[in-house]
Amino acid sequence: MGLRAQPPVLRHLASWLRNGQVRCQKPAGHVQFCGVAGISTHEAAAESTENKGLLVRDYIHSALYEPHKGYFAAKSNAVGAIAEPIRFDRIPGRAAYNEYLSKLYKQHDIAWFTPVEVFQPWYGYAVAEYILRTMDPSAPLKIYEVGGGTGTCANNILTYFKLRAPNVYKSMTYTSVEISAALAKKQKARVETVISHRGHFMVNCGSASDARTWGTVNASPCYIIMFEVLDNLPHDLVYRETPKSPWLETWVVQDQTSKNYVEERRPLQDPLIKRCLDVTTAVSGTSSLVASAKSSLSRLLHLAELSWIPTGCLQLLETLHRMRPNMALITSDFSSLPDVTISGARAPIVASKENGETKDHSTYLEAMGNADIFFPTDFQLLERLDHYSATLFAKTETSERISTVVTSAEFMEQCAQVDKTKTLDGFNPLLEDYSNTKFYINLPTF
Repeated sequence: MGLRAQPPVLRHLASWLRNGQVRCQKPAGHVQFCGVAGISTHEAAAESTENKGLLVRDYIHSALYEPHKGYFAAKSNAVGAIAEPIRFDRIPGRAAYNEYLSKLYKQHDIAWFTPVEVFQPWYGYAVAEYILRTMDPSAPLKIYEVGGGTGTCANNILTYFKLRAPNVYKSMTYTSVEISAALAKKQKARVETVISHRGHFMVNCGSASDARTWGTVNASPCYIIMFEVLDNLPHDLVYRETPKSPWLETWVVQDQTSKNYVEERRPLQDPLIKRCLDVTTAVSGTSSLVASAKSSLSRLLHLAELSWIPTGCLQLLETLHRMRPNMALITSDFSSLPDVTISGARAPIVASKENGETKDHSTYLEAMGNADIFFPTDFQLLERLDHYSATLFAKTETSERISTVVTSAEFMEQCAQVDKTKTLDGFNPLLEDYSNTKFYINLPTF
């Protein structure tokens, strides 16, 4: 996957990307995939934990995405929508802005809104502007959005191209890949309120991690965008007693006496967990498993280590690179989370809403359709996983993938109409709020 000549791009953004350039080589003895061999499928979540149990990632997947009882299926308001754009130019300042959002949360009985919703249409417009400045103008534009929420982002991006680049709009296609049937319906209804969008937008209902959802391999140039998706991807939990001990994988089983779900450590055998561990420890010669000073101290003192690893993310990236090998990726998510009480590096927050109040849970085992489970994203590790996955399906022995990690504020300063999100006293929540979010982006390789 060699790089084509770069089109004109934003000067600073292009500089970030060039500075982040990494040349990847296929690892010796790299895995050749046939179908989804070697990847644990989520159909396993349907099996009873009374028998052999479930890997942690399959338990989490079932808790969040099971079609009838999963959190995103059972909670109709799990993903909130704001009907009308916020008029920031009518809000006095930070305090009034926070009060306004608080009222919206109470009205919708929801814990939070995504940045796409809060800053519509300007957030989606910024993403569209980045795509417009980096796309290949000689080929029809193809955009895939994984986990498109209520359709706000799709609607805003399509509208931007309709207004700013009508020639691109004429031939572009926008496909939402959505695992939730309920959200798929919301997206279609939201986007098709603009009649002209109907010929450009479609929803493909299925798991983006499953190759079957994508149909046949398509090497056409495309963009794949994901916002607040990585935080809800299933993770696995690994453990070792000392830095020299072998890693153990964690399973969820049902205690025969109490009937409660409990953890059970087993020898490491799962191929996906093994690949994820290999990437974190071997790609650059350093380990991303140790994500905190506490974990570093544990290693120095030869104490036990507990780590959440993003196997769901790796599985998704492997599928994307296999099925859409000439993709450019744009994703944003939380780089850190506040007040995490669950143990382990990169541990999640588990939260539910009861009687209008948010309740934090002390363990993910309490979540079976009634609570959200969301993780921080290790963006350095994300970049490694992306480059690793790209090499697995590259047609040549070397491939270049120019990528970078920037804060959300840095991305928006270069791509957004930031004057549209200022309050009367100059406070700009698009640049100053959501300070714990980042973007991972790479230039197209087509």
